[in-house]
Amino acid sequence: MSIRASLLGFIMKLTVKKQFDALDGTVEAVTAFRKTMANSAQLSGAIPDKVSSTPQKLNGVPCEWVTVEGIDQNRVLVYLHGGGYAMGGPDSHRDIAWRLSEAGGMRVLMVDYRLAPEDPFPAAVDDATNCYRWLVNEGFDPERIAIGGDSAGGGLAAALLVNLKNLGLPRPGCAILLSPWTDLSVSGESVKSNAKADVVLTERALVTMADHYLGERDRKAPLASPLFADLAGLPPILVQVGSTEILFSDSEAFVKKVKTAGGKVTLEIFPKMPHVFQVFAARIPEGRDAIKKLGQFLLDNA
Repeated sequence: MSIRASLLGFIMKLTVKKQFDALDGTVEAVTAFRKTMANSAQLSGAIPDKVSSTPQKLNGVPCEWVTVEGIDQNRVLVYLHGGGYAMGGPDSHRDIAWRLSEAGGMRVLMVDYRLAPEDPFPAAVDDATNCYRWLVNEGFDPERIAIGGDSAGGGLAAALLVNLKNLGLPRPGCAILLSPWTDLSVSGESVKSNAKADVVLTERALVTMADHYLGERDRKAPLASPLFADLAGLPPILVQVGSTEILFSDSEAFVKKVKTAGGKVTLEIFPKMPHVFQVFAARIPEGRDAIKKLGQFLLDNA
């Protein structure tokens, strides 16, 4: 573990973790927290001149194309940002988007899906599905489309794969999931065992965000918690997670279930890395190393 990553984790434990844990069930609290998290985007580096970002609505869903010069315009990574289904957007994830575009040699489509509690489940799933449907209808080759996401966006990416299969839509080439939140019932063993070690999330924060997203709905609904879905027939998947995250079990159990269903899936575990450390690639070498591995997987599979 690099000194920079260790320092980053220490700072996050003193600030971000406490802020997440204090999040309550009111809309006002979510709105205020969105502003706080937006300010943390400054931890990402400046966007290089070689990167372009272009907003566009796809089937009524606001999106942003992020592209690095010289990449293959016909290959697309549909990226779903994290934020507990209640916050986040292109501004918070533009840095990781351009890095994935460069590493994977493809355009990145960031989907600005609707957020809870204003627009609860299944709004996010519907938005992601409608964007993928647009790409297919516009003539993009599904085998050259990848799906990706981090945290709640990683869970949403997994749910999107399941929904595309259920709807009979063409299967994408592959998927990358970064610390995906696949179990909104918050029942994973690591929620307890990694409670102190995790420098970002708490069990209380997960329960609060699940409440915002699902309301009175079943916490194990397959398109909300894809861990409990039928995971047969999915494309190749690469999952990355930190060993000390409370969501570690979400990745481990999901990978095990995909393998049991006959799928091709790889789990990469990064020792002591904070939740979605890849978004701090501008600050820590482990983030850059992880993105390099994600990029190679995208090049090999989409």
